[in-house]
Amino acid sequence: MKKEKAKPVSSVREFASRKEWEYYVWEKITESLAEAVNSKRVEKSLNLLLTASERKQVINRAAAISMLKRGKTYKEIGEALWLSPTTISAIRKSMRTGEEYVSDYKWNKVGKSSNKSDKQDGLKLKISLLLDALFEVPPPPRQGRRIPGGERVIQPHGKLVYPKRLR
Repeated sequence: MKKEKAKPVSSVREFASRKEWEYYVWEKITESLAEAVNSKRVEKSLNLLLTASERKQVINRAAAISMLKRGKTYKEIGEALWLSPTTISAIRKSMRTGEEYVSDYKWNKVGKSSNKSDKQDGLKLKISLLLDALFEVPPPPRQGRRIPGGERVIQPHGKLVYPKRLR
């Protein structure tokens, strides 16, 4: 079985704008992920594309989507994943509207002045559909000390308390 040669991506110079080129490249990336035969190829592709911190962000956002679908509150999601309510709200909005996730930083930087006519239909996949197709995200494991037979309580300011003292 011969290995397929990777097709080179067209140069930016071949497009009218950089944004047009970005849409083209994004389409090629999503097509290659959709054509992947097994999960190992998808994993290999994502490892080439994403840094460790970007992988962590993707995992957190995927987990947030999963938790939102299960009806968890913003507070529960924020405590479990260390995401701000603004981030969770942006993820929820992207799930409802089908538009891309926009970080709070980027939203404040560009604001509402981004030109919607620049968007090309069909190139952007709903993140929820993509994540649902790829995997189901389990909730993160619980953290904290455990004492056999002891019930632990974490107070709002973060202090760990054991209501029943051992004498």
